[in-house]
Amino acid sequence: MTSGIVDLAHRLWPVVFRLYYLVRRETSQALTPTQGSVLSELVRVGPSRMSRLAQLEGVRMPSMTDVVGRLERLGLVVRRPDPDDGRAVLVEATEAGQGFYAELVAAREAQMRERLLELTDEERAAIDAALPALGKLIRDFHVVPGKKSQEELISDER
Repeated sequence: MTSGIVDLAHRLWPVVFRLYYLVRRETSQALTPTQGSVLSELVRVGPSRMSRLAQLEGVRMPSMTDVVGRLERLGLVVRRPDPDDGRAVLVEATEAGQGFYAELVAAREAQMRERLLELTDEERAAIDAALPALGKLIRDFHVVPGKKSQEELISDER
């Protein structure tokens, strides 16, 4: 590994983490990061099996059961039988869950817009130019050479 990559990783991680932390701190924290991630997945992708959600979050089924239970008590998700397999359960976002998520995203985007206004045109252009590469980092994060991708693992479940 080249020292340039080591240095880039060393500089990138705290910036990404701190940016996420600051935006999250300035907006609603009614949910834990895992609960927010599960709700996001259900709103963006649609109903999902508990086992898939546990795999996506890297937690065991009892932990995912707790996460979904909390989201259910808040009225943000519901569980229902999987029509393709009566033994399985699907979790889906409720209307309230979709609305809560939309409001949260809007609040976080508003925070980001305020911060972006403080930058120069050149600084905003640099961030804009980096977005495709950052998106690729996110998409490829769980892909390990020689192992199935997350999409392949998920399609195996169906």
